[in-house]
Amino acid sequence: MSTRILHCSTSVENYTICIEQRVAGFSNRGPQPGNIIYLAVKVGKRTFCGARFKLDAITDYKPWPDGERYAQALTIKELEFCQPFDIAILSEPGGKHWAIKYLQGSKPIQDRAALQLLDQEFRRNKTAHFIPFETGGESTEGGSPAVTPESSVHEPTPTRDSIKIQALLAQIGERMKYKVWIPKNDRSRVLEVWQPKRDSMLQDLPLNYDNDTLKTIENIDVLWIKGHSIVRAFEVEHTTSIYSGILRMADLMALQPNLNIKAHIVAPLERQDKVMRELSRPVFKHILAPLCSFISYDSVEELAKEKRLEYMSDAVLNELSEHVDNLII
Repeated sequence: MSTRILHCSTSVENYTICIEQRVAGFSNRGPQPGNIIYLAVKVGKRTFCGARFKLDAITDYKPWPDGERYAQALTIKELEFCQPFDIAILSEPGGKHWAIKYLQGSKPIQDRAALQLLDQEFRRNKTAHFIPFETGGESTEGGSPAVTPESSVHEPTPTRDSIKIQALLAQIGERMKYKVWIPKNDRSRVLEVWQPKRDSMLQDLPLNYDNDTLKTIENIDVLWIKGHSIVRAFEVEHTTSIYSGILRMADLMALQPNLNIKAHIVAPLERQDKVMRELSRPVFKHILAPLCSFISYDSVEELAKEKRLEYMSDAVLNELSEHVDNLII
């Protein structure tokens, strides 16, 4: 069993998709099931590690926008998180050329001192939840989002807008008497904002699908479920690109083309054009766009204030949704 570092270069998006989709991509076929992987990404001028895991099985699933560049992908297990730390600590055991020695090509790390230092630093900074990187609006070289080092890393809090909206969607679904699913990785943060009544929040999905479909479904931000059927599915914009949420919805539709559910991308109103442009891409337009719409944060907040939600059906969301065909992009 070897230990390696998977460096996502400057792509915060790819780093986050790896964690959200539970899959790791490599430019060579060296990494094998059982290897321990430290996940790293360059943020500004520094490279941070915020997660580690073991490689599981080889897969053809490559959810990244540039997935074709990866020679091999493997699913991951035993995922752990930490407050991101600067990987440059490896310069101490590795010397001047530490980056070539430890980062290049995800090669196995042979130095015992480097392995001990990585483990020690990870354990010292270990947290229960994924800590995302906040990205700015400009792009750096290579098209990746620009990030200011001072603000790039922070502990997630329940006041984060996306968590609030996730909690409101759960609350609305509960009041409409649906069962609610929240991904296990998000659950503790959402529950700090939303206190479910009775048994409205599901601990397990009551769905009969194959494993690939279930793995996709269980990572969708909010599901409203009635009996054994999904009524509505919501992807709430996080600090990552809108693309990852749309891609997850598209994966679900591709895996289950006869699945008749209504899907929504929920984001701030100023991001509406971005969502619509993504849904208008040829790869999504015919499969996903007819079933997926945009809902603004403002609309969710207003609906949550409705005093008669208990007497309303999910059809009220149709009035709040915008479809690609309804707008000029």
